[in-house]
Amino acid sequence: MSEKTGLSQDLKAEVEGLVASDAPDEEVLNEAVRRVHDAHPLWDWSGIYLMKGGVLVLGPRTAPADHDRIEVGDGVCGTAVSEDKNQVVEDVREVENYLACSIHTRSEIVVLIRHEGEIVGEFDIDSDTVGAFSSADEALLEELGEVIAPRVASLAGA
Repeated sequence: MSEKTGLSQDLKAEVEGLVASDAPDEEVLNEAVRRVHDAHPLWDWSGIYLMKGGVLVLGPRTAPADHDRIEVGDGVCGTAVSEDKNQVVEDVREVENYLACSIHTRSEIVVLIRHEGEIVGEFDIDSDTVGAFSSADEALLEELGEVIAPRVASLAGA
């Protein structure tokens, strides 16, 4: 087993423990986002947007963000929902409808979180490095999304 695989399995186990706790949803998701972020040195901003009333609403995150509400179809986050597909952007400067949060951001990954077949939220991760995200990162975020989906759905009011 590679070191990265071991770290991913440890992270998943940590998040599973958080989700199984009696802590409130927001506390659990804040801690999950922090742990995901801290495990990846090239990730400069990490957060979860919640799907509320057909709009993405900023939820737990590692730092403030310029956009607390994103319409479906707007930016990388809204495109993920409108296309029902994760988005991995090598260089955000090449995306026509990119919603800039920082002049330093160069790449972004958005992974949808589904509960009972419905999109209830999404991971949104930014990096100041071009091409910072791999298919392994996408797979890890999908796995973690499955783990936290009930808590995301609850916080989103789904």
